[in-house]
Amino acid sequence: MKKLLATAVIGLFSLSANADIAEGRWVTIDDEDGSKASVVEISIAEDGKLQGTIVELLREDDKGKNCEECPDEFHNKPIEGLTFMWGLEREEEGVWESGRILDPKSGSIYKSQLEVAEDGKSIEVRGYIGVSWIGRSQEWLRYEEPAKPVAEPAPAAAEASEAAAETTEAVAAE
Repeated sequence: MKKLLATAVIGLFSLSANADIAEGRWVTIDDEDGSKASVVEISIAEDGKLQGTIVELLREDDKGKNCEECPDEFHNKPIEGLTFMWGLEREEEGVWESGRILDPKSGSIYKSQLEVAEDGKSIEVRGYIGVSWIGRSQEWLRYEEPAKPVAEPAPAAAEASEAAAETTEAVAAE
């Protein structure tokens, strides 16, 4: 039993040692019009490098599209589910460099880097050609699950609640 517990504790430490604040879901913001474009999942791949996958396209016009302009193995693949960012190497906590990023609109692949803001609520992702100052950046926001609507009571439950209230009022009046 002690060996099992020790193994579990070591496993937890090794998982947290590999974790980074960049991991998780992020909402991409279009740098041209400021609209929310997609939800991406950033994770650490088996090789220890960071990667990003498009989980959901947020604009109705984009849903169901394939990567028509994309090269080679990306060509005509569905954009949702596409690993479009890969190979980023950790420089320090929340800072990753030397990766690649695919722009599904143009089909171009750029060098990339990213940095998580100190508060952990946003991330700056930069794609560039050659040197990092020749490129463009986008700010992505940490994804928050949409609030679930509060369910209204079923009609039978509402009627039972009203009947109970009437009974309580009748007993109180006596």
